[in-house]
Amino acid sequence: MTASLFNIQSYQYPQNFADIKPKLARLEQAINKLEANLIKAEDATESRSESRSESLTEPLKVDYASELNPNQLLAATTIEGKVLVIAGAGSGKTKTLTYRTSYLLENGVAPKEILLLTFTRKAANEIKGRAKTLLASTAASSNALNDITSGTFHSFCNRLLRQYSGLLGINPRFTILDTADSEDAIDLIYKEKKYPAQTKKQAFPRKKTLQNIFSSSRNRRIHIGELIENNYPDIAIHTPIIEQLAVDFHQYKRANHLYDFDDIISQVVSHLKNNSKFRQLVQQNYRYVMVDEYQDTNIPQKQLIDLICAPASVSLMVVGDDNQSIYAFRGANYENILLFGETYPEAKLIKLEQNYRSTPAVLDYINALSAQITLGYQKQLYSKMAIVGQKPVFSRLSDENREAKYIADKIIEHKADHDYNDYAVLCRTSFQSNYVQLEFMERGIPFIVVGGIKFVERRHIKDVLAFVKILYNPNDTIAWHRILTLFRGVGGVTATKLTQAINADNNSFEPLRAPVFSKKSAQLESLYALLSKASQAQAVEQVIEDILEFYIPVLKTLEENWRERSEDFRVLKNLATEYSSLDNFLENLALDPPNDSVAAMGQFKASSEEDNDKVTISTIHSSKGLEWPIVFVNSLVDGMTPHHRSLDDFEELEEERKLFYVACSRAKTRLYLTAPDYFASYSGYFDKPSRFIAELSADKVDIESSKKLIVESDDPVWW
Repeated sequence: MTASLFNIQSYQYPQNFADIKPKLARLEQAINKLEANLIKAEDATESRSESRSESLTEPLKVDYASELNPNQLLAATTIEGKVLVIAGAGSGKTKTLTYRTSYLLENGVAPKEILLLTFTRKAANEIKGRAKTLLASTAASSNALNDITSGTFHSFCNRLLRQYSGLLGINPRFTILDTADSEDAIDLIYKEKKYPAQTKKQAFPRKKTLQNIFSSSRNRRIHIGELIENNYPDIAIHTPIIEQLAVDFHQYKRANHLYDFDDIISQVVSHLKNNSKFRQLVQQNYRYVMVDEYQDTNIPQKQLIDLICAPASVSLMVVGDDNQSIYAFRGANYENILLFGETYPEAKLIKLEQNYRSTPAVLDYINALSAQITLGYQKQLYSKMAIVGQKPVFSRLSDENREAKYIADKIIEHKADHDYNDYAVLCRTSFQSNYVQLEFMERGIPFIVVGGIKFVERRHIKDVLAFVKILYNPNDTIAWHRILTLFRGVGGVTATKLTQAINADNNSFEPLRAPVFSKKSAQLESLYALLSKASQAQAVEQVIEDILEFYIPVLKTLEENWRERSEDFRVLKNLATEYSSLDNFLENLALDPPNDSVAAMGQFKASSEEDNDKVTISTIHSSKGLEWPIVFVNSLVDGMTPHHRSLDDFEELEEERKLFYVACSRAKTRLYLTAPDYFASYSGYFDKPSRFIAELSADKVDIESSKKLIVESDDPVWW
């Protein structure tokens, strides 16, 4: 018997395991059903020849067989029916989707019949860009890629709502509320409505919590009362008011032509269910559907796919890895990928298991982690690299400070052979990098921290966009409130009355000049002049210029660091030059915003090799899809990784296990796992190494520690 590193029997097992056994049995049955429909590489030749149209006699321009490994080739050339592709970490998922897109076009599929759904616009553009390069020698096919419908779920649904607005009976000039806008709307409604008196025993939840409850309820299809009872028991006394607020929020959005992120998809799903003409048009338009990162889909997104792909004639290929389903907190439903065989009984399964990222030694550890995941598709990653590489290293340090010093020491030790951007430090939560950041600053190690406030969430950017929103949709009461309350003398009550007057006056700007309001603030007259001028501008760039001319003097009175913030406006102006209309400009910023703020990153410098040579410090969630030669995963103490809130829930603990799997599978050549002796906070005192380390056999890692590990049996102890 192989010894484990620790006594794993001392770790608490989730209390609710027995309760979910029926669900697990159903999932296992669906997995086994699809595993029975596994098609293998030796079927590739037959599948490829059968999929080609008989009317096509021209040879293919791309040599798919020489460019792809056998299983990638099988996935790329299986273009009929329903197919799930399980793409293990580093197995060339994007490459496979790229070649499948190319293969569809070379086999005579009309580009307008192809739908590619991804979770970022960048991913969709990368697939189309690579396919364009492949087909560059064929001008017709290369240009045809422009006619493929691709993008995120939200951008696709937004396009459908506007394109078919007449058929669906909706106003096409709706504006999109981002998460912060939704929070503001909820707060505004709460303040304006006269809800029953509240108890003083428990504070009413903040707008951020309320928005999260409303969104989670919709995406997970859980009643608000049940969600509060299970996840927010402290505010259960407010459940009736919260439920009414959710109803009022929905009615408020419809009355003012506002859609939040959840509305965009749920509205399309509702219309597909209830409007047969709309459903038939969409199903006829899109005959070849591809979905990336299927394990990250939520219930409405799955419903959208299922409704479009219901006809047997519609080809569907979804690609994902059940081991990397880590976004339940965003509403992702891990069951979607596991139940694919139940949803589509005739579906086929293809597996991509050849890994192009990690050395065999690192892969051995990753496979061992995969084997501990309770439920999922069978997979065994392998590499054809000639160099085996080094085993992952586990080190237990006396405290978080020593842990940070250890990481810095290792970076400096290997620096002769690596640039700083070859390293990443991955943390379960962002605060776990605090000691590492301090140590790096003291040692002069340059680094970047992934995360922080997104570009469009910064106060000054949201202010400017609010001006644009009311020019496009004067019904946008949230944008009006944001703008009006910028001015001294205009509070929430006056802003509400003025907004109501504007809506009553057929969305005219004239009430801004009415004496009853203009006497409140002299700036309202100037605002009227700005909006009148900007509404006549022909170009989006000119609209932004006019707004900034008005807004920057206002910003000076509001923010001490207004000059630093103004650096972001250059980005905004550059973005504006890419769009010919306000609606496209607003849609793209809402649905696929820039990730970084210039002000947050420092200066608008010319990038050089030296400027970009920095260690990456990131949460594990933000690292998904990325890779580095050398990866450190820190704070591996039970209660931190896995998080203490997951220890009593089987499904949450399984997701934590997958999160650790994602972290380790980012490493290409070296993987360092570190843990302090203990971690103490208001949540408790944690001193056991992570169970994810403990449950693997001792031969999977090398131990590097100031302490001595005595392995005399299956129950080793630390001295």
